[in-house]
Amino acid sequence: MSLLLMHLVEATLLLLLLTTIAVPWARRIGLPTEIFLVLGSLGLSLVPGLPPLVLNPAVVFTLFLPPILFAAAFFTSWRDLKRYRRAIVLLAVGLVLFTTALVAVAARALGLGMSWPVAFLLGAIVSPPDASAAAAIIKKLGVPRRMLTIIQGESLVNDATALVAYKVAISAIVTGSFSLGDASMKFLTLAAGGAGVGLIVAMAGISVVQRLNNTTAETTLLLITSFATYLCAEHLGLSGVISTVAGGLYFGCKFPRLTSAQSRLESAAFWKTVLFMINGSVFTLIGLQMPEVMTGLQGYSRLQLAIYGSAVALVVMAARFVWIFPVTYLFRKVFPSIARNEPALRRSVVTALSWVGMRGIVSLGAALSIPMTLPSGADFPFRHLIVFLTYIVILATLLIPSTTLPWLMRWLGIKDSGESRREESAARLAIYQAVLRELGLLRRSSGFSQALLDDTALLFERRVQALEDDRQPSVSRRFDEERNMRELTQRVVQSERKELERLREQAAIADAVFFQLNRELDIEETLLHTEGI
Repeated sequence: MSLLLMHLVEATLLLLLLTTIAVPWARRIGLPTEIFLVLGSLGLSLVPGLPPLVLNPAVVFTLFLPPILFAAAFFTSWRDLKRYRRAIVLLAVGLVLFTTALVAVAARALGLGMSWPVAFLLGAIVSPPDASAAAAIIKKLGVPRRMLTIIQGESLVNDATALVAYKVAISAIVTGSFSLGDASMKFLTLAAGGAGVGLIVAMAGISVVQRLNNTTAETTLLLITSFATYLCAEHLGLSGVISTVAGGLYFGCKFPRLTSAQSRLESAAFWKTVLFMINGSVFTLIGLQMPEVMTGLQGYSRLQLAIYGSAVALVVMAARFVWIFPVTYLFRKVFPSIARNEPALRRSVVTALSWVGMRGIVSLGAALSIPMTLPSGADFPFRHLIVFLTYIVILATLLIPSTTLPWLMRWLGIKDSGESRREESAARLAIYQAVLRELGLLRRSSGFSQALLDDTALLFERRVQALEDDRQPSVSRRFDEERNMRELTQRVVQSERKELERLREQAAIADAVFFQLNRELDIEETLLHTEGI
C-alpha cells in the first residue's frame, strides 16, 4: 500500500510540474495551454521505460468535476443567465442533445459496430463545449458582452445536460435496455432531483458560513460544499452535476454578501489555484494514458482511426452551425414576440458563436470515467475507441478554432460594444458621488479633522471629474494629473517595498513584521492596478 501511495504522489507531482512548465511555453507559442498540455504529455508518454499512468475511472468525476462545476456556477452572473436564458437553454440543452443524436447517427453510419446506447454515450461525451479556452481568446480580442455571456452561460448548463445524458447512456449499456420514454423521464427526474439536493446542501453550507467568522474556514467550506453537493445527489441516485451547478449558483449569490473582503479575495485566489491544478492534471493525464488506449485499438488500422476521428470531429463542429443558424432566425419568424423582446444577433456574431465550440475538460473527464468493465466482468464495449475519438475531437475543436478565431473575428469586424465599460464607469461614478455625499455629512458631525476630509474629498472629486471626462470624446480620457498620480504611487510602493526588503536582509525586523507590512503593500498595489488610482 505504501508503494502504491508513493507512485500516486509521484504521478501527481509529475502532472503538476508539467502543468506549471507548460504555461509560459504555451503563451510563447500562442497555443491554448490545454492543447500544449495534451501534446506535451503525449510526447512524454512515448519516452521508453516510462510506466503507464492509469487512473481509476470512478475517481475522475468525484475528484475533478465538482470543483470545476461549482466554481463555474459560483462566478456566473445570475442576472445575465436570466437575461439571455432563451439563447442559453437552446444551446445548452437543445444543441447538446442535437449533437449527441447526430454523433450517434454518424457513429452508426461509419460502421463502428457500436450499439445505439454506446453510440449515444460517445455523443454525450463530445457534445458539451468548454468555454474556458474560447473565453480566454475572445476576451483578449474584445467582443460584445452578450456574445461572451452566452458562451459562458452555455458552458455552465451544457455540462449538466451532457453528463445527465451520459449517465442515462451508461445505465442503458449496463442494463442492456433502452427506451426513449423511460430515458426522458429519467433525465427529468435526475435533473430536478439534483437541483433540489444542490440547493438544500448549499443552504446548509451558507448557514454554516454565517457562524464561522474565519477567512480560512470559509474558503475551505467552499471546497467542501462543492463535493458535498455532488456526493449527496449521487448517493441518492440523482444528478450530482446539476446538484453541483445549482449549489454553486446559490453560493455565488449569497457568499459575497455574508463574508468579509478578505474572505472574498482569498476565495477567488483559492479557486484560481485549484482550477489551474485540476485542468492541468486532467489534460496532462489524457496524454499520458494514450499509449495504454492505443494498445486496445490494435484491431483498427491507422487509416481507419484517422477516418473515424476526422469524421466524428467534423460532425461535432458542423452540428453547431446546423443548429445555431436556424434556431437564431427561424424562431423569431415563427414567434414574433421573441423578435420584439430580444433582437437577433448579427450574422457575423452568429458565425463566430458557431465557431467557438471547443471541447475540453468535461469531455475528458467523462471519457476517462467510463468503467473498465461491465457488472458481468466483460470489458466495457468500445471504451478505448471512445477515449481515442474524444481525444481527437478535443484536439480538433481546440486547435482549429483557437488558431483561426482571431483572424475570423477581425474579418467579421466583431468588436467590443463598450457596454461593460459604460456600466463600470456609471457604477464607479455613482460610488464616488456617494462617498462625496457621505463626506459632506461627516463635515458637520464627526471626529475627523477638516484637513483629512478635504484631502479625501479632493481625491474623489478628481476621480469623478476623470470619469465624467471619459464620457466626452473631445476631452482626454484621463487627466495628466491622474496618470501622474498613478505613476507616482507606483514609485512610492516600489520604494517602500525595496526598503522593507533591505530591513529584512539586515535582520533589522522580524519575518512576522516583514510579512505583515509586505501584505499591506500587496493590497495597496492590487488596488492601484484595479482601480486606476
